[in-house]
Formats: sequence, structure tokens, C-alpha cells
Amino acid sequence: MMRLAVRAGVGLALASGVRVAGAVIESDLCVYGATSGGVVAAVQGARLGKSVVLIAQNDHVGGMSSGGLGVTDRGVAGSIGGLAREFYLRVGQHYGSNGPVYFFEPHVAEAVFWRMLAEAGVPVYTNQQLASVTMAGLRLTELVTDKGLRFRAKAFLDTTYEGDLMAAAGVSFTVGREGTNVYGESLAGVRPATASYDYDPYLVPGDPSSGLLPLLQPDTGPSPGQGDHRVQAYNFRLCLTQNPTNRLPIAPPANYSEQQYELVARYIEARLARDGAVSLGQLIHLQTQIPNGKTDINANGELSTDYVGGSWTYPTNSPAGRAVLWRQHEDYIRGFLHFLATSPRVPANVRAEMQTWGLCRDEFQDTGGWPHQLYVREARRMISDYVMTQANCQSQRFVPDSIGLASYAMDSHSVQRVARDGRVRVEGGFFVPVPQPFGISYRSIVPRAGECENLWVTFALSASHVAFSSCRMEPVFMITSQSAATAAAFAIDDGLAAQQVPYVKLAAQLRADGQVLDWSGGLLTTNGVILDEGEPGVAVTGSWVYGANPGGWAGDYLHDQNSGKGAKAVRYAPNLPFSGVYDVYLWWVEHANRATNVPVDIIHANGTNRVRVNQTINGSRWVWLLRTNFLAGPGSAVVIGNEGTTGYVIADAVRFMPAEPFTVPPPRVQVVASDPQAGEWGPDQARFTIVREGDLSQPLTVRYSLSGHASNGVDFQALSGQLILSAGVVAAPVLIQPLPDALVEGDETVTLTLQPDAAYTIGPLNQAAARIADRPWDAWRWTRFSPQQLADPQTSGPDADPDSDGVSNLTEYALGLDPLRANRGSNGLPKAEFVHGHFTLTFTRSKAARDVTVQVETSDDLVSWTTGWPALEENVLSDEAGLQTIQVRQGDPAQSKAHSFLRLRVAWARP
Repeated sequence: MMRLAVRAGVGLALASGVRVAGAVIESDLCVYGATSGGVVAAVQGARLGKSVVLIAQNDHVGGMSSGGLGVTDRGVAGSIGGLAREFYLRVGQHYGSNGPVYFFEPHVAEAVFWRMLAEAGVPVYTNQQLASVTMAGLRLTELVTDKGLRFRAKAFLDTTYEGDLMAAAGVSFTVGREGTNVYGESLAGVRPATASYDYDPYLVPGDPSSGLLPLLQPDTGPSPGQGDHRVQAYNFRLCLTQNPTNRLPIAPPANYSEQQYELVARYIEARLARDGAVSLGQLIHLQTQIPNGKTDINANGELSTDYVGGSWTYPTNSPAGRAVLWRQHEDYIRGFLHFLATSPRVPANVRAEMQTWGLCRDEFQDTGGWPHQLYVREARRMISDYVMTQANCQSQRFVPDSIGLASYAMDSHSVQRVARDGRVRVEGGFFVPVPQPFGISYRSIVPRAGECENLWVTFALSASHVAFSSCRMEPVFMITSQSAATAAAFAIDDGLAAQQVPYVKLAAQLRADGQVLDWSGGLLTTNGVILDEGEPGVAVTGSWVYGANPGGWAGDYLHDQNSGKGAKAVRYAPNLPFSGVYDVYLWWVEHANRATNVPVDIIHANGTNRVRVNQTINGSRWVWLLRTNFLAGPGSAVVIGNEGTTGYVIADAVRFMPAEPFTVPPPRVQVVASDPQAGEWGPDQARFTIVREGDLSQPLTVRYSLSGHASNGVDFQALSGQLILSAGVVAAPVLIQPLPDALVEGDETVTLTLQPDAAYTIGPLNQAAARIADRPWDAWRWTRFSPQQLADPQTSGPDADPDSDGVSNLTEYALGLDPLRANRGSNGLPKAEFVHGHFTLTFTRSKAARDVTVQVETSDDLVSWTTGWPALEENVLSDEAGLQTIQVRQGDPAQSKAHSFLRLRVAWARP
């Protein structure tokens, strides 16, 4: 598999001997943090035509999604759209599924992330830690890493769990828990300390003066409801297996002592005393849904793999300090699992089962099977002009600028473990489901007005501790990061601050790219209101998987795996446009192994009716169930259950068809310049996107006109002036493909304007513009020569030398020199000299001269010429204002050769 990466280390060179240290890397968009969201942001930026770099803190990409969290906390799957859904679909393809797969092996996830980056052409700079930043007013201009790399960009994204770049840029943030009085949240602040079992916390049981056992913290916190600066517990999500050929032992830490786990022993004894027995699955959460006999283990109960109290100083710590805490977490978990496997104070059944589990030989191979990512559940959180709160999660407060949805429960792990009234108590945890997916505000991922203007923060987003506990899930981070990259691209295009990006334009592009921005179940079309699995308005209870047989509505469907009878359901809740009588239909894929008595509850204005269907027959068609009255809005539903069934239960699509004649409002169309920059060199195409909202059930022909300096069919490939959106398609592109020419004409514009039609209405985005850049060489000549000089090839041609300094125009262009001002001696010309015993050539290189190559070659006889490492070493001495100063030296000392020559070759590059 191809990885487009630059790995930085001592003495390592960048391509052909260009040394890394001190190098300047320029791009449109710099993404700091190669997490799942970092990958998605980089890919999205590249797909929108921007040059992008991705900076990774280690050798890996994907963060927790490839770092052990293989059982995705997805919430409502239908709320996951865009590139996040594409990622899960690609994972599904790996496993032979035609739908998204949310439970996967870590190495599979990372391979998918690397593939997406490679396809988008995104370079990844690994093993880089943020060292410093440079600000110009309210704009971040440069990020410097501990390896000396200097990243300059027009826009930056912080996609780290810690929010390090955000903090370095001077953006307001908080750490810990707000009190209940700050945002009026019932779950905020310190929580009442509770426990499921009673066991003694003291070194000498019953004697507080003997001190606390390890794994306890002093009870010095504020009272319930008050805020503090503590954060919830972290752990590692380990990928384990019982397969002997793939199993590695879980070695204890070097400093292991059974006494360190005395509290665990007492906890187990308390469980035994009350319950009579304890199993391994009650002490660690063995999530065995991962393919190929693997599990993603998580904390289970009040004393498990969470290292409670060990996370408090992590959020704002230094890299060295975090490394210590990282090791402490690893040591704790290794010791905990070793204790369960070996201690005589652990029941024999637990020890025996624990001994069957080990790390996976084929996972995390560079770290001996141990994950490369600590599960940082919460660190810094930005404070912006909009703070997500508990009210958002509970659908009591709605955002007008949604960039995606969150849907998981409000879920905080324990914050502290204390001794209270002579017993162990834990504090800080809660798990409260949300009623439905809720929107995340665009303002929550950008700094407040008056702070950094070209930074987007998508992990450490602006939310209270309570709201963040729901928003912190991996799919949500991917969603927010794609939206941020889109906004950053538009800010670059339009010269705007992050806080000024118009939401109407952003929302149109996000919808075009498959993001789900609101949770409204179904639109009225000529076929009525249809809800399909995986769409807004559809909620899944229990574990359903995608089927493999053809015939599903829109291609796919869910089944209950013929298991968990009575515990699984799929609820279809439409947002009906008007009250009245509707016919209800159901669609499924038939097979002999299906259930013959599937219960379908229809919830309507007059109550609930249950209909049973036989899914062994009548498949792949609309089957009528009932005609009854429904009220307008979201109060109605159809629920497919599996209680009392024998055989597979299918959940596919539900249709509500008004019984009386009705009129479907025409769809609304808009246009966005998704990538407004085209160029003759390449050639590089621009892209408009025409987006429709409303009825998607029918094909739609959208008419448009083209204007501007560029001529249709002359300066770019001819376009017809209309675009057909197929049924079910939200958006489609209009591509501006330049036709290269030899004319020196400067940049040209293309404006697309939507034309009215009875079949649709036009939204506020009725026009968009793109620019066709001249070939770089021609653009340079356009700015350097007068029209009369351009007409004379003896003055402005590539081989001409109008200033008679012996340097051709092409070479002057490549080196960033002035073709009409003679260069003499050391005035801008390449300089040959001996530096530390090596024959060296120093010269300038224009970064805008993308259509030529500048290459230094070496020879001992003027016949055979060699270039590149190790014969030559190249260093970037400076990188300022579009001009680099390059120094190339021979690899061997000059005294080792009788004769030695260097030459500079400038040639046309291939697109």
C-alpha cells in the first residue's frame, strides 16, 4: 500500500537529499493532528482543490479509530454522513459488506485512512510535535515543530484531542467541569459520589490514619454541583484475542507489585460477598463484535481499565509530562490485567479466562501489540461565541448553523475515586441517552470574534463538559472536521475570517458532500414520504447488520442476525407535511430463512395498530399494511420489532402515502464554487456544484448560463448549459476544464448563473465564479513585459536575454530574477564556492515557477552527469516571499577528486 509520507528523524532526508531540519512547507491548509478527523479534514481540503499537509504526532494516522477503539460509539447510524460514512463504507468493503461497518480491526481502519490520504495526494509529516507558532495580528502564519519544520499556511485546523494548536494561538479554552450555575445544566459539576459495592479504602482496614490504598485520591474536591478542573478518566482500548497463533502475552510492568492492586482484590471480594460469583466480563468489558476473533476491551464497572485520577494533569501538560502519564496508564492497565490473570485473590474462573486472552500479534506491530493512542476522552475545550450545552443534547435548544449531528448518549466516565464514610466511592460518571440526534453549531468550531481568524478547532470544540461527553465520539469528530475543512477552503477562496464564512454557502456544500445537517424524517415526494434505513428519522435499537441479497430499497437493508429476539427494533419516525389519511407500506427483501410473523407497530393519531408480515414472500415491492389518520409533524412512527419471531427479520424502508391528491413543492437549487481555481498548467480544472433540496424522487434538469472573460468552448471545454440531476441525487458538478494555449493573456474568469425554470426554484446562491489561471510561465511574462515586448519573441521568449546578462528568460524565471535588469557577479546569480571542504552551489528558486524544473548536476569529466542523493546534498537555507535559497553541495569532499564540476539545469516540467 502506498503511503505518501515524510518521516522526520535525525539525519533523515526529504527526497533526493533535501534535509528536513529548518525546511519550510507551504500549503493552503495545514492540519495539525493525524486523528480520524485530521485525516478526513485533509482529504476534504484536497478534494476541494486546496494544497494540504497533515502533521502526525507519531507514525500513525487515525487516532482512536485506528488506535484500539474498534467498537465505534456511533449513536444513531443515520446521523453519520459525508466522509465519516465513506470511511465506514470502505471498512465494510474490506469485510465484504455493501453497507457501513462500525466494528473493525485497528489495522484495517488505519489502512483505510492511509488509502484515503494517498488517493487525495496528501503528504503526511510524521513524528512532529508542536514547538511554537507565529501570529500576525489575529492570523496564525506559521507552525514550527520540534524537528525544526516550519509549516506556513493560509488556514490551520487543530484536530488533536488536546487542543494544543488552539492554545498556542491564544484561543480561549477551559479544562474540567463547569458548575451547574454556569449553563444551567443538571449534570454539570461534581456529581454525588456513589458505589455499587462496599469495600474498605485504607491500608489498614478500618484505620483512616494508616492512609489510603493506591488507586484512591484524597477527598478534597468541591461539593456536588460545583465546578472543578478535573477531567474524566482515560484508558487504552486494547485489541485482544484468544487465538493461540495470534496471541501475545500481556506482560506486567517492570515495577509490578501485587500490593498496588489491593483495592482491586477488595473490590472483587465485595462482589463475591454480595453476589456469590464474579466473571471476567463483569470486571472488563469484552466487546467481541470485532471480526476475526478479536475484542475491543473497555472499562466495566467502578474499578476496571480506567485509570481514574491519572488524567487530571494531562490536558495542559508538556509532551514530556504527557509521556510520563501515558506510561502510567499503560503500567496500570498491564498490572491490572496481570493481577486478574495471576493473583490467588482472584477467583479461579476469572484467572483461567483472563489467561486465554492476549494482545494481537497482527495489531500495533511496531509497539508489540499495544495501541499507539491513549484514549484521551476529554482535555481542553474551546470557549467560543457558541457553547454546546446539555440543552442542545436534550433537544431543548437548537442551532441555526448546524454542521453535522451528534447522537450518542451524554457519557462521562468516572473523574475521581475517594474514601467517604469508611468506604470507596467513585464520582463523576453519568450515562444519559439523548432523545434524538442534535445539531452542532458552526460557531462551536471557530474561535470567538476577536481571536484567531484562520483556525478551526474540531476536537477540542466549544462545549460544556456535559455536552462534550456526547460530542466526543469518533464519527462526530470526523463530521466536524470535514465541515471545518470545507469552511476553511471557502475562507481561503473568499478572503474571509473563519468567523465570517457565510453559512448558506457552507451548508449547501456540506449537503452536496453528504453531510447530515438536521434530523427530519423524510420529505414529501410524488411517492409520498419514504424513510429508508440509515436515513434521518430512523433509529436502530440493538445490533442489526446489512444484508447481502439484492432487492433492497435503494440497494441495501438491515437484518437482526436472527438473534436477540425481543431486544431489537428499528423505528421509522416521519416528519409528515400535513395531517390526514395516509396509506402505510413496507418494503423488505424476501428469502426462505426470513421470519413469517414479523411484528410491525404503526403509531398514528388514534393509537397503535400491530400488523404481522411474512417476509418469506412478497419481497422487493411495496406491501400495503394499513390506512389511517396521522397528524402533521414528527409524532407518528412505524416500529419493526423481532420479538416472538423465528427466522431473520428485515428492516428496509417504510412509505407513507397520502390518500388524497396532493402537490409536491418543487425542489430548490443553488450553485457553489466548490473549487474556484482552474489553471492551464496541468491542466487544473475548476468545479461548480449544483445542489438541490426538497424532492429528490425525480430527475431534474437545471439550466445555467456562462459568462466572464473566458469563452465557452475556446478557453475551456464546451459546456451545454444544462445539468441533469438523476433521481435520488442531491448534487452534481459542472467542471471547467481549461484548454491550454500559448497566449499570454492573464487570468480569466468564468461565472455560472442559474436560469429559472418551472421545475425548480432558485435559492440565494444563484451565481458562482471561478478563475482560469494562465500557465505560470505565461503569467510571469504577463507581469514582466509590455504588450509590445510580449509580441516580440526575441525579447520575451524563453531563450531571449533582453538584459544581456547571459541568463535566458527561462532561467531568470526559474531563479526568481528580473529579466529586464542585468545580473552581474553575485547579484542574484548562482554562486559556486567551497564550504567546509565541499564544492557547493547556492542559488535562488522561484516557488511560482511550477512548470519548470531546476536541477543541479555533478560530473568529474564533463561527460557523465549525476544528480540527487548521495552524490549531492540539498538544503533549503531560506524560504521567504515566494523565493527559496537553495544550497547544493557534493557529497564527497573536494580534495578526494582531481576534477569536479557542478551545473544548473533548467528545463520544462511535465504537468
